[in-house]
Amino acid sequence: MKPHPQRYPPIASFLDSQFLIEFAMIRSLCIGLCIASFVPMLSPCLANTFVVATTGSDDAKGTASAPVRTISRAAEMAMPGDTVLVRAGIYRERVSPPRGGQPGKPITYRAEQWGRVLIKGSDLWQPTWTEHADGVYFAVPEESVFTDDVYLDSANPFRVEMASTPYNRNGKPEKDRFGYGDPKLVYNCGQIIVGDELFEQKPFLDEVELQADSWTFDSDSGRIYVHFGDRIPSQSVVEITTRRRIFAPHRLGLGHIVVEGFVLEHCGNNYPTNFWSTPIWAQSGALGLRGGHHWIVRNNMIRYANTVAIDVGFKGGSNEPAPEIETDQDSLGTSNRIEANYLVDNGAAGLIGSGSIEMVVCDNVIMRNNTLGFIGNKRYEHAGIKCHDIRDGRIERNYIANNPLNDGVWLDNRFPGTRISRNLIVNNGVKGIFLEMSDQDWDSAFVDHNIVIGNTLNQFYVHDASGSTVIHNLFANSPTESRNGQGAYIYQVTSRTRTYHHSLFNNLFVNHRVIMDINYPSHLSGPQRLDHNVYDASADQRAFIVNSASDKPSPWNPAEFIALVDQDLGHLSTGEASIDDGKKAKLTFDQWQAFWQSHGLANDQHSVLTQGISVSYKPQTHELTLFVPLNPDQVGSNDHPSIDEDYWGSPIAPNGHARPGPFQNLKQGENVFCVWRGLPVLDRGAVPQSSMLP
Repeated sequence: MKPHPQRYPPIASFLDSQFLIEFAMIRSLCIGLCIASFVPMLSPCLANTFVVATTGSDDAKGTASAPVRTISRAAEMAMPGDTVLVRAGIYRERVSPPRGGQPGKPITYRAEQWGRVLIKGSDLWQPTWTEHADGVYFAVPEESVFTDDVYLDSANPFRVEMASTPYNRNGKPEKDRFGYGDPKLVYNCGQIIVGDELFEQKPFLDEVELQADSWTFDSDSGRIYVHFGDRIPSQSVVEITTRRRIFAPHRLGLGHIVVEGFVLEHCGNNYPTNFWSTPIWAQSGALGLRGGHHWIVRNNMIRYANTVAIDVGFKGGSNEPAPEIETDQDSLGTSNRIEANYLVDNGAAGLIGSGSIEMVVCDNVIMRNNTLGFIGNKRYEHAGIKCHDIRDGRIERNYIANNPLNDGVWLDNRFPGTRISRNLIVNNGVKGIFLEMSDQDWDSAFVDHNIVIGNTLNQFYVHDASGSTVIHNLFANSPTESRNGQGAYIYQVTSRTRTYHHSLFNNLFVNHRVIMDINYPSHLSGPQRLDHNVYDASADQRAFIVNSASDKPSPWNPAEFIALVDQDLGHLSTGEASIDDGKKAKLTFDQWQAFWQSHGLANDQHSVLTQGISVSYKPQTHELTLFVPLNPDQVGSNDHPSIDEDYWGSPIAPNGHARPGPFQNLKQGENVFCVWRGLPVLDRGAVPQSSMLP
C-alpha cells in the first residue's frame, strides 16, 4: 500500500527562521523555492524577501529587522521572483496583489508558520451597546469601517442583500423570481462573531429575541441587534465582517502567484445566483484568482466565509468596475494548482469556478461546507467542488466529506478532458459525483478509482450530460431511506443537451436500494456501455431501472412506456409488475441484460451478481473495510489506455485481468485499507500546524 505522493516539499522545510532572516538580509540567490513542477527551476537571480509583522510599520523597508505592518504594503513592493514572508499574527485587510510574477519568477506570499498567520475579513467592534430586551443589545457601526470599497453595490456587507435565501426559507429573492416567498424576509452578507463563534443571522428582530447567539440588521436605522444570551456585551470579544473578500486582486489575469500557509476567515461574500448574467452576484470567494493563471494555492485553511471559500476561472463574473486585464485572453484561468488546503465550514461551498483550463485540484480536505443550508430554486451554485466549463482539469486525491446539503464534486456546463480520480467522497448531503450539461463523445471525461460512500441521495448522478467513462470506482451505501438511493442515476431533466455515451466499467456497486437507474436509449438519450461491474444483488431482485426521462417532457405516457419496455423484454417480460408508476421499469438482472440486447448493446454480459459484499468506513481512522465473497481475479475487466494506476498508484493488470474497484490488491474475503493518508482531518475550530505535514 503506497501513501499518497507528496509532490512538493512541505512548507515546514522552508520555515527555518534563521535561514529566512539571512535570506532577507543578504538578498541571496533564489533557486525556485516551493515552485510547482510545471514552473521551471529559476536561473540564479537576485530576489527580495519582504517581511511583514504585526509589530512593523508600513514606512519601513520590509527587511527582517524592519518589517512592514501590512501584507498589502509588501505586495506593493514585491516584484517577480520576490517573496512576501508574513510572521505570526492576525492581519485584518484585503490583500490585492497589484502585479503577478513571470515564468520561473513567481511572487510568493508565504506564512512563516502554518496556522499561525490569520488574514481576516472582519474587524474588532467595541461600540457602546444599548439594551433592547433581555439579552438583546444593539449598536450602529460606522460606515468608515467598511474599507473594501470597490464594488458595484456596497462595501458594507450588511447593506448587501443575499442573492438567494439560506436555511431552506423562501424570502424576497424567491418572491421576485418565482412569485412565492415573503418579500419582507431578507438576509444580508454580514457576519457577527462573538468569542470566535459565528452567530446565526435572523431576518426579523422578533426571531432574535427568541434565540440566543443570533443577530439581525435593521436597514432603516443601521442598527445591528445581537442576542448575547448570558454574555455581557462590553466584556465580549465581538467582530463584524467589514470586507467582502480577503485575498483577491483587483486586476484580472495576474499570473505566477504562490499563496501558502495562511488561515483566511470571515468575509461578507454573496451567493453566486445567476453569476453569468448578474455582475453583483459574481462568483467571489474569500480567496479569488480573478482569472489568474499559473497560481499555486497550497497549505492554506479557508474557513467561515459567508458563502464561498475560493473561486477560480475567468467566467465567474465580476462585482468590481470594469477591471484591467493583465494577460492575453488565452492565458486567463490556465494552469492553476489548488493543493493541500483546508476548505472547511463555509456558508455555501468549498471551491467554485467557471472557465478553467488545465487546473489541478488535489490533496485538499473539503468538509462541512454549506453551513447556511442553501437548498431549493436558484440555490444550485455550491458543492464541495463545483466547476463550470473546466477543460483538461484534474480533481485528484481530495477528501470531500460531511458537506451538508452539498454534492461532493459537481461538474457543470462542459468538462472535456477532465478527470475525477482517487478522491474519497463520503457522507455528503446530496450526491457524491454529479455531471451536468455537456454534449461529448465517448471517453471525453474520466471518473476513476474514487471511493464514493454514503452520500445521501445517490453516489454517481448524471443529467443532461454525455461522454464520461466511469471506471474502477467503489460506489457504496446509498441510504435506504433516501427517495433516490441509486448507485448510478442517469436521466434527462431538460432539453438543453443529450444524456448518453457513458461507460461504466469495472466498478463495485454495494448496498443500494437501486443499483442502476438509466434512461431509455432514445430521443435525447442513446447508447450506454456497461460491463465487468460487480453488483451487490440477487438474481430475483429488481435493482435495475430503465426510466422514461429520455427527453423533457417524457416522450411517452405511462401506458405507452409500459408497452414499450414490455416489448423490449420479449419472453422475459413480466408485464406491468415490472413498471413503477408508468415512469420506471424495475428489472431483474436477466431482464436488464435482455433489455440492452434488444437495443443492440451487449451491456453487462460479463458483470457479476453477488450477495454478501459489504463496505464500512471509520472516519476517525480512515479505515475502510470491504468484504468480497467472490474471487476478484475471476471477474475480468475492460482495459483503457488512459487508466493505468489504481487508487494507490499501483499498476493495473492489462489484457482483461484487472480487478474490479479502485484497489488492485483487493482479495477475496475481508479487506481493510487505510484510504486517507493526506492532511489530517481537523475538528471545527482547529487550525493546522507545521508539524502535521508529512
